[in-house]
Amino acid sequence: MTLPAGLPLAGGELVTTAWVRPLNGDDEEWLAAQPPARSGASVVSELLARAVVRLGPWAPPPPERLLDLPIADRDLLLLAVRTSTYGHRFDVVLSCTACEQPMDVSFTATDIPVLPRRTPGAPLLSTLPDGLGGVLEVALRPPNGRDQEAVAVAAAGGDATPPVDLLLQRCLVGVDGGPGGADGWERLPVPTRGALAAAVDEASAKVELAMDLSCPECGVGFEADLDLAGYVLDEFLAPTGTVLYELHLLATTYHWSEHAIMSMPSPRRRALAGLVAQDLRAQGRG
Repeated sequence: MTLPAGLPLAGGELVTTAWVRPLNGDDEEWLAAQPPARSGASVVSELLARAVVRLGPWAPPPPERLLDLPIADRDLLLLAVRTSTYGHRFDVVLSCTACEQPMDVSFTATDIPVLPRRTPGAPLLSTLPDGLGGVLEVALRPPNGRDQEAVAVAAAGGDATPPVDLLLQRCLVGVDGGPGGADGWERLPVPTRGALAAAVDEASAKVELAMDLSCPECGVGFEADLDLAGYVLDEFLAPTGTVLYELHLLATTYHWSEHAIMSMPSPRRRALAGLVAQDLRAQGRG
């Protein structure tokens, strides 16, 4: 697959290709064992370390390289793992923003827009209004997985700063030739902070799905922005009992080892277990 942003290397090369594999039983058991308090960004990082088999020249890629990937690249990799495991169709339940009634929505992976923005090898320079009739020169960069994890850690530790502000602080490399980060953020007038958010957004690739929907109950139209990463993670948390049942069926029927079954791609394991269950029902034993 081709990444929408890419990972810049020291020599000027931009890594834009990656390969993923579908989940297997070991991955599903690992997912089911994750504590609820663990941040989604952290789970995605480790899941990608398991399922991304190659990133540019690295096979497998070092985990720190996956952390350095821009958010859009990580989202697309997660989406690719999902489609290779469960297919391209999505069936989700959303709530109407007016009457709050649930509604079924279906779409395919090809319906999800991907907006490429190549990651620059150096910070981007931008001139932003200071809200007082002047301008400020800022250096910025698109956010990556490392930023997502740091923001999640800060929020879990009780930091009252809004997560979007923490993310922008990390993307702020410099202000008028001075430092960026939290110090540079404090020097920015409020209007400039809004302009910075727009500039970071403009510099970032995107894998987002915004749907125009109409509620079948009340008829109100509204726009829904689906949190793709959150939805895919929830979908991956398959009931452990399902995996164990399939393991039992295949081990009992074929006498394969647990390792052989659990390392099998999940779609193949499910298909084989389904055939065994079908045969057992036909024999009156299922």
